[in-house]
Amino acid sequence: MTLRMLLIIAFVSPTSGAWANVDSLLAAASDTARAFDERVLLLKAAAQRDTSARAAHALGALYMVRGKGYVHTAERWLKKAVQQQPNNGDILTSLAEYYWRIGRRTTAIVYAKRGIARDPDNVGPLYWAARFEMWNMTRYLNAERKIVNYSSDPYRPRRRVRTLSLEHYGIEARDAAIGYLTRAIDKDPGHWASHHLLGLVYYEGRMPHELIPLFENYLQRHPDNAHAHFFLGLGYQAKDRLQRAYAAYANGLARMQAAEQRFMMGVFLLADPDSTAPDRAAIRKFWTGRDPLFLTEYNERLLEHCRRVAYSNLRFGDPLKGIPGWTTDKGQVYIRYGHPIALVARPAEFHTGVDLPGYMQDYLARRARWQTMSHNFEHRKELWRYDGFTIIFENTDTRDHWNFRFGWLDSGVNPLGFKSFVARNPDHFRDPYWAQRYNVPHQVAQFRGENDSVRVEVYYALDAEEVEIEDLRAGLKGVNLRQGLFLFDAEWDTLRREIARVHRLPLVKYDAVRTGYLLTGDRLNLKAGRYYLAAEVEDRAKKSVGAFRDTLDVRHFANDRLEVSDLLLARRVVEREDRPFGRNRFLVLSNPLRQYENNGRAVVYFEIYNLQRDNFGATHYKLTFQVRALSDASDAERGDWATAVSYEQRGTRDWEALFLALALDKTMPGPKALRVVVEDLHNLKRAISTAQFRVMW
Repeated sequence: MTLRMLLIIAFVSPTSGAWANVDSLLAAASDTARAFDERVLLLKAAAQRDTSARAAHALGALYMVRGKGYVHTAERWLKKAVQQQPNNGDILTSLAEYYWRIGRRTTAIVYAKRGIARDPDNVGPLYWAARFEMWNMTRYLNAERKIVNYSSDPYRPRRRVRTLSLEHYGIEARDAAIGYLTRAIDKDPGHWASHHLLGLVYYEGRMPHELIPLFENYLQRHPDNAHAHFFLGLGYQAKDRLQRAYAAYANGLARMQAAEQRFMMGVFLLADPDSTAPDRAAIRKFWTGRDPLFLTEYNERLLEHCRRVAYSNLRFGDPLKGIPGWTTDKGQVYIRYGHPIALVARPAEFHTGVDLPGYMQDYLARRARWQTMSHNFEHRKELWRYDGFTIIFENTDTRDHWNFRFGWLDSGVNPLGFKSFVARNPDHFRDPYWAQRYNVPHQVAQFRGENDSVRVEVYYALDAEEVEIEDLRAGLKGVNLRQGLFLFDAEWDTLRREIARVHRLPLVKYDAVRTGYLLTGDRLNLKAGRYYLAAEVEDRAKKSVGAFRDTLDVRHFANDRLEVSDLLLARRVVEREDRPFGRNRFLVLSNPLRQYENNGRAVVYFEIYNLQRDNFGATHYKLTFQVRALSDASDAERGDWATAVSYEQRGTRDWEALFLALALDKTMPGPKALRVVVEDLHNLKRAISTAQFRVMW
């Protein structure tokens, strides 16, 4: 016997007067910092002196929580306690919980109902009775039973199948659970476990509208409960009150600890649930970049993530054990992939390999079979089926604890562990706007701006068939659009979010594609660096959404060397000679489709900077316009550059704004590259700018 054990025995011996009373022993045993064996010895010593069943109850509860090999010991002590105090609701609650933990649901409800009858003011039995009815509800609410009848006529054998809905039984169980939990909350308005379970009953029982007042009332008394805010958001979202849901989720996030918040928000960035949570910048970048529609006031992808987190906490969490649902394996999978399209539960079973007769022949044969079966035991399993993959969970210790067993992709062969599966299939989300969204062609051109900034011109085209238009005059159409331009920096911080109503847009016809496009655009003044750019346009009548997203690397225009801007492809450029020199002197009808008919002209606008002037202030430079064919298959397969136009130009300004119309009547259809080569003839410096377009048949 070790010195530690000798000290413990001396500590709890009858001669040790300081610890001789039951209250002192129970207080010492309640210290969770002590070793399990030490707490057991203290409680056993208390049980020898206790006639109130407190020590036996505490010892049984301690064994129950310990689980595993102490299951039967827990039952023995709890039953001893209830023999001493048969009307004690707390002890009957522990027995109900014990039988629930080991999977004996029907025995658990017996003790729960006994506790309700003998101690009607105790919340514990009401909670466990409701938990049993909740379990029944999930079994029956959406279940069906097939009844097969066979004809007794041997000459006309017929088989008739009838389907019987079990919904009625599920509704009965739901209403019973609501009754128990309502009583529990009336007796203890702060009992969080009952609120949590009632919220689950309401949500799974097709009564999401009841979630809202339940948690609104709770939050008036407990405003710092983050889970309650999430469950409130779940109710709002189920009622399609998305703005309120988003606000509720935000309130829940704000009340989480920083580490907990980062982990919950960064779950998709983690291949291993035990790894360190990412920082706020990585989280913000992840979620902002996945917002399906910037036009709305909320991020639908983040909203769905919060819904999944809220449901995971509601469905898979255990407030009695202090386990948030999103930390469980089932919760992690649900947050990543959402609700499965099919779920199959499989009970624990033995694989005997043979069909055993009703009675075994002798003891030796029976013992041999059980030894064989013990090596072929299969734990309870749940199979979650998704579109394209399947995930298996396994229950290995208690009835409520599930582990990720493996997953496999339909395209794969071998089952995968969690890390490998997540690496190959990180998440699953259906864009709510996929059916109404269409991509819009766009082009972005960069020019030198003022004060060391860059003028970025953005143009895009809306398919006229996706927009409800009204004739105003030739080339101009009436529309009813909501248009937004969105700009983010390299860390996905929002720099610009402008949404406006648009009532008229120019319309151009593309003969080659037999359709019309509405043209629109905007200008930005930016510093050099990386940005993320998006534009979205919603037709308020058709509810169609045209959008593009692009990564924008803004260049730096030097002040001490020859530079040429991007080439802005256009359908037409008009120089308004009554305007002063500068960009606004030129009216550019852009060409975001980058397409030209083979009997038309390719028009391009560009600017040249830092031309050298001689002693008389004059510039002298050469312009060369070259074209070469590209391949649809690969950019590597290109033809040689062919010079289309080359000429010298003189001027008096160190920067020039120019445009060119290049005839395409002898150009073969297909993808082309256009290059402008500028050579300053004073210092022989060169600058080049290139753009791509397509010549149509």
